[in-house]
Amino acid sequence: MKFFLKICGLAICIIIILLFKYTINKNSTIKKWVSEGALIVDVRTPEEFNAGNYKNSINIPLDDIEKNIDIFGDKNNQIIVYCRSGNRSGKAKKILEKHGYDKVLNGGAFSSMPD
Repeated sequence: MKFFLKICGLAICIIIILLFKYTINKNSTIKKWVSEGALIVDVRTPEEFNAGNYKNSINIPLDDIEKNIDIFGDKNNQIIVYCRSGNRSGKAKKILEKHGYDKVLNGGAFSSMPD
């Protein structure tokens, strides 16, 4: 039983380390893309966007992504999508990828976007 608990504890530690490393890598990629002029899209509602948004972002609510696909321009453009928690931006990323955009990052929550 002790051996099993040690293995579980080790597994949990490894998962935490990997998640931490993933978050650091994702944030550094977002910072790099922002500095390179990526299109930053807030997929929250206009009310949420007006209450606070990321610098230089535009607001295209998730439900409007497909009908405004032309706004995203060249399919090789770097695009960062974000929302309140990362759920809607994850869905927006899938929609954009379905339309041929392959340089799309899910920035996750507005509150976790880098300064």
